[in-house]
This record gives sequence, C-alpha cells and structure tokens, in this order.
Amino acid sequence: MSVTRREFAKETVAWGASLTLGLSTQTHGIQDSNAEERVRPNILWIVAEDISPLFGCYGDSDAATPHIDHFAQRSQIFTRAYTTAPICAPSRSCLATGIYATSLGTQHLRSDVEIPDQIEPLASILRRNGYWTALRGKTDYNFDPQGLFDYWKQDAAPWRARPKGKPFFAFMNLGSTHEGPANKTETAAIALKRLPPELKHEPKKITLPPYYPDTPEMRRLWARYLDLITVFDREFNDVLENLAADGLADHTIVFLMADHGMGIPRYKRWLYLTGLHVPLIIHAPPKFQHLMGEEKTSSVRNELVSYIDLPPTVLKMAGISIPERFQGQALFDGGQRDYVFGARDRADDMYDLSRAVFDGRYLYIRHFMPHLIPMQEGVIMSPYSKEFNKELYRVHEAGLDTEQSKKLWIRKSFEELYDIQNDLQELKNLAGDQNLKDMKDKLAERLRAWIVETRDTGFMPEPEMHRRAAEANATIYDISQDLKQYPLEEILSAADCASRPDSQPLPAGSDPVVTYWAIMQRIIQSDRSDQAVAFLSEQLKHAIPTVRAAAAEALARIDREKLAIPVFRELLTAEEPNLLLFTARSLAVSVDDVRPLEDEIRQTRQRLLAPPGSERPWKDFFYSAFTSWALEWALIKSGLNTPDFYSF
Repeated sequence: MSVTRREFAKETVAWGASLTLGLSTQTHGIQDSNAEERVRPNILWIVAEDISPLFGCYGDSDAATPHIDHFAQRSQIFTRAYTTAPICAPSRSCLATGIYATSLGTQHLRSDVEIPDQIEPLASILRRNGYWTALRGKTDYNFDPQGLFDYWKQDAAPWRARPKGKPFFAFMNLGSTHEGPANKTETAAIALKRLPPELKHEPKKITLPPYYPDTPEMRRLWARYLDLITVFDREFNDVLENLAADGLADHTIVFLMADHGMGIPRYKRWLYLTGLHVPLIIHAPPKFQHLMGEEKTSSVRNELVSYIDLPPTVLKMAGISIPERFQGQALFDGGQRDYVFGARDRADDMYDLSRAVFDGRYLYIRHFMPHLIPMQEGVIMSPYSKEFNKELYRVHEAGLDTEQSKKLWIRKSFEELYDIQNDLQELKNLAGDQNLKDMKDKLAERLRAWIVETRDTGFMPEPEMHRRAAEANATIYDISQDLKQYPLEEILSAADCASRPDSQPLPAGSDPVVTYWAIMQRIIQSDRSDQAVAFLSEQLKHAIPTVRAAAAEALARIDREKLAIPVFRELLTAEEPNLLLFTARSLAVSVDDVRPLEDEIRQTRQRLLAPPGSERPWKDFFYSAFTSWALEWALIKSGLNTPDFYSF
C-alpha cells in the first residue's frame, strides 16, 4: 500500500496550499465579503457513515487516507471520541438535539417521536441566532426535522445557496461507506468507480480483526471496506476543495466525524468500542484558533469525548448561550469528562436493551436482554441480505468458527467488562474476575446513576411508552420526567432482577412495565415450570396489549403455542404501528410454524404495502417496513416463503 499512499500524497498538495491561503482569488459561489461572516465562524460537519477510525492519522496500518491525514496535520485529532449509540438515527438524534436519545425516546431505529417544545434542536437555535443552516444526506433523526434547516438538498457545496453575509452551519452526510455498499458487491461497485485498480487494497496484505474467521472471502470483504474508506477520503477532499474555491477555508471550522462504527457485525449495533469509537478531527483556521482553547493549530488530544458534547461545543464557537437542558459539556473549556455512555435498543425489527459506560480504560456493558444472541435471527442479520453475514453463516454452519467468532452465536452474559488498556480488541470478558470486582461494581453503579439521572426511557417497551404519551397527550420526554407516569427506579430494579441469572421469580407489579419485566424474566430463564405457565397464562388477559404480546411470546418459546396463537391473532389487527411491530417480532422469534396464522400474517403485510409504483414496497421505511420484515421472517422459518431481498 506504500505506492498508493505516495500517489495519493501528490493529490494533497493543492488542498494544503488552499487551506493556508484560503484561495481568495478564486471565485465560485459566495465570497467572504461581510464583516459578520468574518467575526462569526462558519461551521461545517462532515459526517461519514458507518466507519471506525481507520485513518492513517489514527495509526491504522492499512489506511490509504492521505487527504484526511493531511487535514489532520492542521487540526485537533481526538483519539478517544465516542458516539452515544452504535447505530445511525439515535446517534444523529443526539447530535441534532444535545439530548441523549434515551432521554427523548428516540433510541429505536427507526421511529417517529415528537420532540417537546422545551427541547430546541441545535440547528433551530443556530437559525434563531442568525445562522443559515443546511443539511445534505440522511434525515432520519427519529423525529421530524422539518423546519430545522434552511436548505435541504444533495448538494456538494450547500453553503452556495445562502444569502450573502450569513454565517452557515452545514450538516453533510457522506454515504459511500454505509453498510449498504460495504455488504453488497453491486452497490459497492458504484462507489468504487472513482478508485483506480492500483489504489485498491490487496486482501492478502490487510490485517483482519481477530473476531472474524480468516477466510479468503472475509479478507476480500474487509479489503473492499478499506477501499470504500479510501473513496470517502476523496469525497472528503472534494468538500474541502469546494470550500477553498469559494474563499471560505479561512472562515470555516470543519468537523470530520462518523455516525458510529463500521456497518458490519461486531461493529454497528454492538456496544463494544468497535461500535462506539469514532473518528473526530476538528480544524479551526487561525482567526478562530482561540475557540479551540490552544494557540497551536494542531495536536493529538486524548481526553474522553462524547457526541453529547458536540452541540454545546458548536454553540460556544458561535457565541450562543448553551441551553441548560443540554446534557453535554462544551469542548475546549478545560474540563475533563470522566465517563462516556452508550445505549443499544431496537435496531430495525430486532429488539434489544443494553447500556455501557467507559472510563477511558475499563468498558462495562450491562445487557438487560441477555437471552438474545448477537447475531439475532431475522432479515437484517440473515445470510440472504448482506455479504459479511453470508460468510459468517457459512463458516458457522460448517463448524469452522474461531474462539472469538463463535461468540456471535451464543447468549450474552448479563454483564461484560473489558480492560481496553491490555485488551484493545475487547476479546476477554473480565466481569467474573474477583480482582476487578470493585471496579466492575463502581462502573455498574455509575451506569445506573446515569440511567436514572437522564431518565432513560428504554426500560419501557416501545409500544408502552408511546401508549402512555398518547394517553397523557404529552411527549415521551414529558412523561419520562413524571415519577408517577414513569417510576423508573422501580422499573429499573425489576429489569435488573429479571436479567440476572438465577434470580427469584418476580411477581406482577402495580405498574404494567414491572409485569412486563416479570414476563421477560421467564423468557430469559427459559422457565418451563407449572408456576411459570400459570403466571404467563394469566398475563394473556392483561389490559395492556404489550404485556399480552410478551406473555404470548414467552409461552410460545416453551412450546405452548396453542395458548399464544389467539393473542397473536388478535394483536395482528392492531392499528398502532409500534404495537404491530412489537407483536410481529414477538411472533417471529417464538413460533416455529406460523401456518395457523398464515392468512392473518399475509393480510397484515398486505396493508403495509405502498401503492404500486412507489420507490419502496412498504408505506414507510419505519414501522411498516420493519413489521413486514418480521412477518416475512416468520413465513420463511415456516417454509411458507422463500428469501426475496426486494420483499424485505
């Protein structure tokens, strides 16, 4: 790869000069001719999709990222920056609002949640204070972003559309590294067209992570992902060249980052640092260097940074007061963060609930649904939809898993602890190490405190939090602040007990969510006792439909499908999108033969379809799509449908 880097290095010379000089003599679009613009910085976020810090400036030996590396030489490189969620929409929700997605109820991918009036998103605050705002790329924040941006197009230089004299904030998403092209040859080929063959990585020479089986196909796929990162390097340079050509390089603070880790198993959707650790490089031109807290133009910074900190950082740079409700702290204030936190919840149609805390050395993960294996069954993780998955399935079914790759297919421990200083790849779970018990307990206590402090809504099943909000005519955020409507500590204690091995059976609670966790305990423990069957049968009559659906799943999992099927039949007629998705997934993972429900399943899928001629087969790429995926999987498992990617 040395030839590749030398060839790429030649291409960086022009941009390096443009950054230094600002290229003020070139004229493309709006020029820096207004005093206000010179005083207030433009702020540009360039966000890659689905990549980890696999850049040369981060020390990656396989990297071919010379444009990024050159940019980093004039910037602040944050070596320990972490997203708040290992999947895109919840991560973007945090970036857009300055509030943890788990506090807003926007932690599920994807969803449509109302934001309360008292929470003003970042772009709205900037607009109100004189900034012109633009968005390129993804719009899924799990809430409606209408009205946040003045300009919303797939534009290579969106700032050119702004009124003269307006400072701008632009949120640009670049998608060449998304899990789509990373996992599909035909899609990857489109992005790789601009990469000459001699610049591509050689599969035999790359370093494969130890949690993947070392096969020729896995090497080919990993090398292709590295190629896509090289394509992103060029796309990133295109944006900088446009900025410089417009005479704006001297007036714009540029953030380079990613939404979360790579779009493949063990990264995206996982709460390991492989899913949470992201690149973050910030460049301020000399006139705004004072906003970075240092006189020097470049440095490597090792403090802990959470994405919750970026919205207040932007407001501070823009000279705008930071709302008290923001949950992060502005960078460059001299303060040091002691912990960063992460959350995993529903992704597509696959439910899960895990939380993580990292202190810079030790990563602690708490799984509240440990019975769910990492490679959950279903469309998004199937061998039919993605090439990485296909190879992992092939190896697994051939009995060729390595010690590390076999962990993708077994139940999770309810807690994990990793010493990142001595185990960078997070391979050895130390949660059972008595020498580290005090450290584990300290992190577990801090994580629980964070859950309570931030009023984490994730301990309500998704349909139930929407039902409560609708009943109260309030937002999910509003009801989560009300101790009566959301007795979090009581519910959290039930979830904690339910997810621990060998815990004593929980009774039904006065709050339906406590009853839900009592049902989850029976699922997690695979409890087949007569007492469990009697308890679950009683909950089939519960007034809250989410509780009935969970009880039906629990009974079907222990071969009591005859008791469960009438409840599934009833709930498949639900009009509430969240409840229908919850029901469909519960059915798909618990009933091996859905023939008694085939007519109802097909009728439900039919009403989720979009009109003929639509871009996608479903009404929306939210609940309709994911419910359809879950029901499709139920049919496939029962031999009633064959895998058909388009129908997914």
